[in-house]
Amino acid sequence: MKYSLLRPALALLCGLLAGPAAAAKPGDTLYIKARNTRVLKAPSAGAAVVVVLQPGDAVTWQGPDPRDKRWQKVTSGKQQGVVMTANLTAERPRQEVTGVTGAAAQDTSAFMSSGAASKALGAGAIAYAKEQKAETAARQLQRAEAMAKTVGPREVSAHARKAGLHDVVGAGAGVAEARP
Repeated sequence: MKYSLLRPALALLCGLLAGPAAAAKPGDTLYIKARNTRVLKAPSAGAAVVVVLQPGDAVTWQGPDPRDKRWQKVTSGKQQGVVMTANLTAERPRQEVTGVTGAAAQDTSAFMSSGAASKALGAGAIAYAKEQKAETAARQLQRAEAMAKTVGPREVSAHARKAGLHDVVGAGAGVAEARP
């Protein structure tokens, strides 16, 4: 009885782990889902950057790289290379964010760079935090906001390399000329 339930569960898990490319055929369109996704010449985090793509950019999927199945061969315009499977999706990512109040949608890029999470920490919110004896949390949020203004994609990329992590998100189009 136990094994009869285990087989379908295992099949489902394998299907989920295979990612969006599992249902695609070579030549199908997939979409980039991570900011500053670097398309690389070879399946290695240290490979040269071919082009840097943004969420919603369409690529033509050519299949998994035969040397390393974690990397997928793609074409963007006339540029060819590989990206990590985790950076691809079968459906175009939404390019808008709807406010909690149901207000009009905003452009995702504008929302992400707006610091919206900490902008609500105005004078009234700080006074309320002091009333509630939570001013330490308010100060920590303010310090985090200040620090976030000094850390950009280049610093994140350098930290990933230093920590031995896959550096598959670049700092922008200017990185394309440099080898990490």
